[in-house]
Amino acid sequence: MYSYNRVYNVVAAFFFAVSLVFHFVARNIEPNDLDCVRATSSWSPAFGAIEYQWETFQNGFSQKSIYRGEPTPELEMAWLDSLPSSPIPIPKSKLSELQLSDEEYLEGHGDFEGSLYGNLEVFRNLGCLNLLRQHTYRDEFDYSFLPAFKGSEEMIMRRVDACVQRLREVLMCSGDATPYLIMLTPEKKTKESPDFNTLHYCRNYDRILDWAKENEIGRRGHFPDWYEFAIV
Repeated sequence: MYSYNRVYNVVAAFFFAVSLVFHFVARNIEPNDLDCVRATSSWSPAFGAIEYQWETFQNGFSQKSIYRGEPTPELEMAWLDSLPSSPIPIPKSKLSELQLSDEEYLEGHGDFEGSLYGNLEVFRNLGCLNLLRQHTYRDEFDYSFLPAFKGSEEMIMRRVDACVQRLREVLMCSGDATPYLIMLTPEKKTKESPDFNTLHYCRNYDRILDWAKENEIGRRGHFPDWYEFAIV
């Protein structure tokens, strides 16, 4: 009996020690960025392209930007180049991870059989922002050739309003809780000004855009107006 109890105690002590080792090792293993993305985002074919970097937003009132200011051909091209030109294939086998059924979506054909046509939401959001910008300057620049500006004034405003709703949902969903501070600006008339140049841990947009362009189905002009509306 003494020998049996001794063996039992040794084995129990061994497994207890092993469990302690695993416990402390697990506590010190932190998930990487991609693990966090997978745990907090809907499935995406672009997971492998996601890379993070620290950036300080450049939001000064007079801050220069290739995307900012009155429209010029160069500025319009900068916005156009920031978006893909055609859809990407979405595997039908992944729809269950998006809680979707394949019964209601446009299917690919040829080389893209077994896929559905779609794109990444960031491009929809940027397209909406671009539409709001274009609508602001529509009296200074001719956008009438764009699908979003075709139709009645009521139809155009419905598209603009849909984009406002879209961007509201996106901003409220992300709920950015980064604080901004109030600067002392004695040289200015107001004496205090909000500082919106805040630090953020951002996804590298260029990598996501490059991935989309490498995986897109065709080129601009190969798809009907519905794709332009899908972007804006």
